[in-house]
Amino acid sequence: MKSITTILLIAFTLFLGTTKVLAQEKEPIENLTVEQQKLLQEQRDVMKANREAFKASLTAEQLAILKDRTLTKEQQQSALVATFTDAQKAILSENKEKAKALKEEFKTTLTKEQRQQLHAEKENKIREKLSEIKERKVRKN
Repeated sequence: MKSITTILLIAFTLFLGTTKVLAQEKEPIENLTVEQQKLLQEQRDVMKANREAFKASLTAEQLAILKDRTLTKEQQQSALVATFTDAQKAILSENKEKAKALKEEFKTTLTKEQRQQLHAEKENKIREKLSEIKERKVRKN
């Protein structure tokens, strides 16, 4: 009986490992042009710089809130937002607007086929999330 359990455990582990690797290798859009790839990379760099600028503006009190593991994510977020200065709120607002503009700029470069591919991938992600939620509900009961 132990050997069957061991074999099943190994097979299950291999299966999970393989699916995780395949999921990580998947590109969001397979047929991007060189210009689109450059645009995406530039956008990632801008977003990263914006995040870093915001992180640099956090006070010691705000960093302590983020490090407090007794709070849930929701509690951390609400406590953190309550301590934001006007300058930090402005940075966040500006970053949000930039992200929106970059997204729109990228969308204008997509072909019809690329848009269809993105739409299909989005639908698949939604289906996967729904099935995960259903599985969690089943496990709880």
